[in-house]
Amino acid sequence: MLKKRLCEAWSLTKETALDFLDNNSFQKGAALAYYTVFALPPILIIMINIAGAFFGRDQVRGQVYRQLRELLGSRGATDIQQMVESINRSSDFNWATIIGVITLLIGATGVFVSLQESLNQIWGVKPKPRNEYLKLLRDRVLSFAMILAIVFLLLVSLIIHTALVAITNFLTNRVDDSFLQMMSLVNLVVSTGVITFLFALIYKFLPDAMVRWTDVWIGSLVTAVLFTLGKSLLGFYLGNSDFASLYGAAGSIIIVLTWVFYTSQVVFFGAQFTLVYARRYGTSIYPSDYAVRVINKEVEVGHAPVNNEPGPNEAKANEGINDGRS
Repeated sequence: MLKKRLCEAWSLTKETALDFLDNNSFQKGAALAYYTVFALPPILIIMINIAGAFFGRDQVRGQVYRQLRELLGSRGATDIQQMVESINRSSDFNWATIIGVITLLIGATGVFVSLQESLNQIWGVKPKPRNEYLKLLRDRVLSFAMILAIVFLLLVSLIIHTALVAITNFLTNRVDDSFLQMMSLVNLVVSTGVITFLFALIYKFLPDAMVRWTDVWIGSLVTAVLFTLGKSLLGFYLGNSDFASLYGAAGSIIIVLTWVFYTSQVVFFGAQFTLVYARRYGTSIYPSDYAVRVINKEVEVGHAPVNNEPGPNEAKANEGINDGRS
């Protein structure tokens, strides 16, 4: 029984990895990382201001930058903090402020729109061409809702982290080390659970597809585990590497690009895993009511001129059909 399960797990992982490499995920991740460099400060500003209304901006800001320091190291977190504070410093209400707020919203939601397009390509779905403006509006609203969901999860994480730290500090001199280690394990499990829920929201609502929650949870858990492992390893590497001497003033940008690129690969691998798992063991994933399934078909046209449309007799269908991949 165990041998059979291991063989199935290996086969599932192998198929996921092959499809992952077939979908140009590295190229998608590079584009998303570049987009995130411009979208990260607006996202942090929105998160800090909304969450700060409940817990105080200083406490939320401290929690956010503590997480950034664990991910990006002290230098990267400090540079991002300075960026956010310099943008936040202009508080005069005028037309420039209004334009700035609109720009922040567009930039913050744009990264989720880019992520949505990549997930659509991985799952082989595409929005219908009609009602493009309504689709654009829906995508922006959905992207902003994702930011609000992240804010909510940040609040939950902040409450749980504060409670666990308070309990640990209270019991430090009253219990043995094994109990404190158990509290650290509880903190890790809760953190992984929060991240799993975030990835579940992304896979469930962001793509233009209908997928069952049962399939979403499996893929989200795999993604969260990979994210947590990579968070520790990559955070340790970035925190102990001297990027300033290698890249100079661009060191912080390189750190952000590296981290977002890895995170995007984890998200795309998890999406591919969800698709393969649903295909093997779960239920079918269908396009949404306003989307259609797409199949990318490669066609060979020999040595026809590349600047002219090939005639019907010149085209020869390729034997392989890339089902839903790009």
